[in-house]
Amino acid sequence: MGAQGQAPSGDGLARWLLGGLVVGLIVLGLMIAAYAVGYDRGKSHERRVAARTTTTPAPPPPPPPTTTAPGPTLSPAELLALGKRLYTGDGCSGCHSLNGSAGAGPTFKGLAGSTVTLSDGSTVTVDDAYLARSITDPDAQISKGYQSGIMSSAIASQGLKNKPADVRALVALIKAQRG
Repeated sequence: MGAQGQAPSGDGLARWLLGGLVVGLIVLGLMIAAYAVGYDRGKSHERRVAARTTTTPAPPPPPPPTTTAPGPTLSPAELLALGKRLYTGDGCSGCHSLNGSAGAGPTFKGLAGSTVTLSDGSTVTVDDAYLARSITDPDAQISKGYQSGIMSSAIASQGLKNKPADVRALVALIKAQRG
């Protein structure tokens, strides 16, 4: 019995089923172990994040270098047009309004030239350097009433630190929204 073309014997079938059951249990055990490891890593990540947010904040980082790559030369009108495209196309409009309405981030209306209070209680005048740094390093100085981490995670994939023309264009757009 069990020769080619014939049905397997009852003993061979039982061994085949038992082997499949053992392999299935091994795979299930590995899947449970992988889940447990991933779950534990997620919990330890949550603990690390919670520890970072409840500890004393680190001193502010040093100011950005005073010289950056110049990027392409654009006229003021071209910078403003690019800034508008970036504002709508890169998602800035989801958090920052141009008309003064509240959002997840500060409104751009009247922001340039104003004095803002930061989350640490200090104040700063919103000039070109402050705006550029806020765009390229959003968590460096957080405006009072807003949370860190939101903008930095939203723009992480855009690589604005390496796009000085885009930064200048966004600064031009913000400056054009004088109240």
